[in-house]
Amino acid sequence: MGWLKRRWKAFRNRLFHLSLKKALAMYIAMGTAGTLLAMVLIGSFSQNMLNSLEWKYFTIYEEVPYEIPYEISPDAVLPDQETKMDGADRALKNMLDMVQTWSPFVCVIGGVACVCLLFYKNKLKNPLQILSGSMEKIAANDLDFRCEYGSDDEMGRLCAGFEKMRGSLKENHQKMWDMMEEQRRLNHAFAHDLRTPLTVLHGYIDFLTTYYPEGRVSREKLMETLAMMDRQVLRLKRFGDTMKSVGSLEDRKAVKKETTGASVFAALKSMADALDGTGGIHIWADRRIPPEKRLYLDEEIFLETAENILSNGIRYAKKWVQVILTNEGDFLEVYVKDDGPGFTEEGLRMAAKPYYKDKEATEKEHFGIGLYICRVLCEKHGGSLSIHNSVDGGAIVSAAFEAENRVEESY
Repeated sequence: MGWLKRRWKAFRNRLFHLSLKKALAMYIAMGTAGTLLAMVLIGSFSQNMLNSLEWKYFTIYEEVPYEIPYEISPDAVLPDQETKMDGADRALKNMLDMVQTWSPFVCVIGGVACVCLLFYKNKLKNPLQILSGSMEKIAANDLDFRCEYGSDDEMGRLCAGFEKMRGSLKENHQKMWDMMEEQRRLNHAFAHDLRTPLTVLHGYIDFLTTYYPEGRVSREKLMETLAMMDRQVLRLKRFGDTMKSVGSLEDRKAVKKETTGASVFAALKSMADALDGTGGIHIWADRRIPPEKRLYLDEEIFLETAENILSNGIRYAKKWVQVILTNEGDFLEVYVKDDGPGFTEEGLRMAAKPYYKDKEATEKEHFGIGLYICRVLCEKHGGSLSIHNSVDGGAIVSAAFEAENRVEESY
């Protein structure tokens, strides 16, 4: 019995993996054999029943000599057994005659119906339900499912193709979502990095409108201030051109040019002086690098990073912010220290992540992307961003930039 079950299981498994054409031929062959067998069995059974019924009413004439039946005229009428049958046997005989007449047609129709039902149930029903359910989920934008059917037939390959299409759709949706998120980050980065140069320009304008009418601004100071303003305008223009040309923040490349420690510090101090007094915060810059020190630096990336760190320090400082420029080995470093509350434990871990904000932050214009931009730009320049709390209170953010002699090397 176990052997029979194993053979039947193996047969069903083989039938399950057959192609639709071969499986249909197999079902038709089995249906034809079953139909013929049913016809033979029904015909034999009904004929045996008729023979038994007719034998019941067959009469033997003992008084007639053996030779007489051969001399009976062909026109002679023999006794009719059917006239002797009672009503029930006559009805049974008529039914058996009908069975013999119509059973072939019924068997053929039944065989065709069985073949169709079994073929649909065993080869088409499950994969069609899987495909139908998959289409409903895709229509509902739910791509977190698997379209799998274990057969190697055409329906199995169709489900496999559908699963491949689902995977491609999910991958494309993810790419589209990532592109939208990257565009959002890029827009926020653009808005964030525009604020500091605009603030600097606004500070210069306030300075001129306040002191120039009173004649307290010398010609040299006026020209110097206008040159600073022109430099900020040019930086805004270059920044706009850069943001227009790159598809994402990560696509930006560092282009190094030779400069000196004095030149870099002058630009940094100019920015700090312009922001000094913002929100009542005093800012001062210190240089701990030789002025003649030769550096290879992308000044745009350096100044954008310094501005972002400085703006972050001003946002949380109470009274002052200190900016220090120094170098360690092949790296140029800028430290920004403030007297604010410092970072929370969560902030130390997450501050350089995109869109992170302190739970207590109330500024609607604060996107939580400034330090993330700094981290990306530092990495593009071969350096890194570090976030710490000072032992005597406040936060320290340091940005390191590789400044060795690798002219115009991209990261």
